Amino acid sequence: MFTLVKDEPDQHLYRYRSLLLNIHWDELRLVHLNSIAAACESVIKECGSMTSIVIMRGGVNVDLSTEARRAIADMMPRFDRHNRAQAVVIEADGFMASLARSVITGINLVARNRANQKVFQSSEEATRWLLELPTQPTDLRGSFVTLWPYVERLLRERSRSATASPRIAPRA
Repeated sequence: MFTLVKDEPDQHLYRYRSLLLNIHWDELRLVHLNSIAAACESVIKECGSMTSIVIMRGGVNVDLSTEARRAIADMMPRFDRHNRAQAVVIEADGFMASLARSVITGINLVARNRANQKVFQSSEEATRWLLELPTQPTDLRGSFVTLWPYVERLLRERSRSATASPRIAPRA
């Protein structure tokens, strides 16, 4: 049901119609941001809009170099008018994971993006929330029962036994 868009050791991008699924481990680097941007462009070109689920597994470490910050800042307004909604999942437990979820929520509030954006710890909860939003196109809205088994299978197939402690990288 999902089509593999990008297959890297620490990033797997899949798509189903206008839904982009990013399963990611450890550090989110500039190369990953570039892959995400290319996938977003492709989905928008074909569908006119997009919806995304970003699932961070293992350690939460975001590259805060000048180049990565610039890429993030450029992506938000570039795709905002086409973005129907985004769910970000940080699966890790503990204080740093909770802090990372809070920081991402704060960034989303400050950025004032038009699309619904929410941060979760549970992939299932995030997927349910995203697919039940009334802003979704009709082929996605209400499709949780149909799509969740496929998402769950991809998460199981792309799991790792060794997980690092989540952290936010210091600025370069």
